[in-house]
Amino acid sequence: MGTGNTNWKKDFDKAVALHKKAINGDKQAAQKAYETLKNIKFQVNNHSLVEAYFGSSSALIARDSTDLTDKTNYAKRGMKALDQAIKLDGNNVEIRMLRGNVAYRLPEVYFKRTKTAIEDFQYLIKAFEGNNRDISKEQYYEILLKLGASYKTVGNSQRAEETWNKLLSLNNSKYKTLVEKAKSTGGE
Repeated sequence: MGTGNTNWKKDFDKAVALHKKAINGDKQAAQKAYETLKNIKFQVNNHSLVEAYFGSSSALIARDSTDLTDKTNYAKRGMKALDQAIKLDGNNVEIRMLRGNVAYRLPEVYFKRTKTAIEDFQYLIKAFEGNNRDISKEQYYEILLKLGASYKTVGNSQRAEETWNKLLSLNNSKYKTLVEKAKSTGGE
């Protein structure tokens, strides 16, 4: 899995922390996470979490880019790395969460990855409902909301309604408003 060099693990932990800041909009953190993970990829070969975070960081660079070519290239690079991470460890909840969220945010009209988001969200729901402790109740709610929106995006209104109704049955008032909004905006 690696070269025996454990120094990369400290850098990896720093990159994951930067990744979290980048998710919240910190463009500099996104760039630093991406560069750090790119360097780690040279030290370790086919490490599933490194691939996943590299892919997600690449997608964050795409999100922040103003150049359409860069945006497209970083997004494609990101999904390729996330798909590789799933090939390496398809039962890893963290990787499924990363890939599902990236696929969910990519415009369907250009990337055709909403079905990937649906696959990952279904996996995560099954894991949570099977008492997987790596997924919080709040994450479960978010996944249900996004899964409904994903179904709507691919034109499956019935499954969208079923998924949102399942979420509404959990009686969380925050999500009642979010589901109503998603329904009125076509799932987005």
